[in-house]
Amino acid sequence: MRSIIILTLLGFAYAGSVQADIVARYAMGKETLTLSYRDDQHIRVDRGQLGYSIINGQQAIAVLTQSGARVVMNVDDVGDMINSAQEGQAIVVPDTHEVSLTPTGQFSDVAGIKGRVYTASDGRAKYLAVLTDNAEVIAASDGLRQFFRRFASSMKNERGNKLIALESAFKDQQDRGVLQVEGGFKLIAIEQQARPANYYTPPPIGIQFPGQ
Repeated sequence: MRSIIILTLLGFAYAGSVQADIVARYAMGKETLTLSYRDDQHIRVDRGQLGYSIINGQQAIAVLTQSGARVVMNVDDVGDMINSAQEGQAIVVPDTHEVSLTPTGQFSDVAGIKGRVYTASDGRAKYLAVLTDNAEVIAASDGLRQFFRRFASSMKNERGNKLIALESAFKDQQDRGVLQVEGGFKLIAIEQQARPANYYTPPPIGIQFPGQ
């Protein structure tokens, strides 16, 4: 359930040009996740040695590293694989009305940014979340929401639809920039950085081996 709240909180030029994009690094459990966000049509999420994923217009591509090979897949195909693997499993996704945020009256600094502490509830568990109205953090969080929304939509089933619907629980929240969620998600650093246009261009679909 906690991972669903994290995803919910997390909300998604011509060649050769560059502009300042938002680059945010997060600790997610033992993993470091790096978001590069230009706009809703240009998003990249890097997961270190595990690979990365890109949204470029209508394209949504996952690039995975497995046994030295690089596997490039369309997320709609990944969604089909997830559905097949989870067929018959009971996965409980909370409805929107079960999700709530309650301010505690406390504040906390994360990555040098002041945030307000909330109690988040999904109807089954409660835990703390630090949220902010900082514009850069909001933009990064909205980028992650857009990213995860695209992956949820690839599921093309009731579970995916419920994940997308959960977003409405937070769309009017003033402090919707996510700094930290108890249990394994925390902003490490955020900045504006110029990314070249081809940074958001995915490689061709398929499997590539070293030396190819």
